[in-house]
Amino acid sequence: MNAASRSTAGQVAVLHKALDLLECLAAAPLTAADISKRIGVAKPTVYRLLSTLQSRGFIDKEPDGSRYMIGSAVHALGAGPGSPTDLISLTRPFTAKLAATYGETINVAVKSGDQILYVDVLQSGHRLRTEIPAGGRDHIHSTALGKAILAELPEGEARAILTTIDLVPVTPSTITAVPALLRQFAMIRQTGYAVDDEENEVGSVCVAAAIRGPDGRPVGAISISGPRWRIDDQLVKAIGAELVAIRDSFTDVFRFGGARADATLASGSLT
Repeated sequence: MNAASRSTAGQVAVLHKALDLLECLAAAPLTAADISKRIGVAKPTVYRLLSTLQSRGFIDKEPDGSRYMIGSAVHALGAGPGSPTDLISLTRPFTAKLAATYGETINVAVKSGDQILYVDVLQSGHRLRTEIPAGGRDHIHSTALGKAILAELPEGEARAILTTIDLVPVTPSTITAVPALLRQFAMIRQTGYAVDDEENEVGSVCVAAAIRGPDGRPVGAISISGPRWRIDDQLVKAIGAELVAIRDSFTDVFRFGGARADATLASGSLT
């Protein structure tokens, strides 16, 4: 929308510019210089807007260039209930079935800056369970959700992210060396799922698989988490295989929306 065509009474000018910026990037990736020309804002201001939006995961930077693009946090907001971009609505048929099957906590999260943001959580009915509310944030390097997302990115992009964040040792089992994490990402790409074995919480295990958007890039991840004594190695493999099946189904789910999710479940293609 042209700035001259809208009333600005009672409105915040910088917010208009941030929204103009997002609308530009929704059409195509752009450089800061291109954005500056399109929205009529000086480049220093554009860089401040980009930095703020990138810190919250609303935009990302292409790993091998200078262009910016829409980030995964935008998918978490969606465009309304039932919309093809509403991540919660699209994943809920699967997460509800997983909760009923395993009785453990089911999580959906997206990358938000240098963290993960939980956008949907179905809590286990067990008294002893992982307690993470929707809207909470967590480390990207020590969680199965975060590692599943990072493993789906090009290695150079994942390495760049890891070298710019504080790889804190959340527990004695947390992996904090970049080379070791990259080797783990290679294994995740082979199996299709990530495991956090007491790396983010002592006594807790989490299994996750990334959710791929229409362009093949990760828009989030789904996980199952619970106490280590309830989720043994054999169950980890079974959960991982099911999460991979869900991940692979999402090409059609993003194309056709919730109806395809229901059809996938009805077909019995998931255990």
